[in-house]
Amino acid sequence: MKGLIRTIGIFTLVVLFGLSSCKHDGTNSGLNEQVKRLSAQGTDEGVVLRIAEADLIQLENKPEYNTAEWILKVDKPGRYDVWLSSITIDTLSLHFADNVIITAGETKLEKKPAGDEIIAEDKTVSQPWYRADSHMGSVFFSQAGEYPIQVIGEGVEPHSSDLSQISPEKQTLINSVILRPKLN
Repeated sequence: MKGLIRTIGIFTLVVLFGLSSCKHDGTNSGLNEQVKRLSAQGTDEGVVLRIAEADLIQLENKPEYNTAEWILKVDKPGRYDVWLSSITIDTLSLHFADNVIITAGETKLEKKPAGDEIIAEDKTVSQPWYRADSHMGSVFFSQAGEYPIQVIGEGVEPHSSDLSQISPEKQTLINSVILRPKLN
């Protein structure tokens, strides 16, 4: 019961902070508009939910509550591995101060990203930046349909696809969430 009350309290704080200090940079469609819908076709590559395509809530005073949201259309039910893909200057330490929370449907994954895989062949990432993917867990979608996907953490910030425009002082930024179908 205490966990439920705490979760409701944190959610209320996030909404209140979001309404009072939400930044609007022209790419954010805002709280009252439809969240972008992306489709998971169940291919081996999975689906990539990019921060650039998300609806964002930015909190200046509480960056650990920065939020990215999508609506994912799942055509094929099943279990999906969830990976958090970050761009980072330091592949040995991703410099996340707090856990990152990923909510997919009714499943909540909470973990400090560790950089389980360094992806050297990603052509979209150039030095001094590297791509580090962190396995966050798995989720099960019991039926086809639309599911809300949400990421909360200090690394959720809008950033340019031109990485030379990002200050290296940022250390690490969340780039995307990747859902890969698991083979049974």
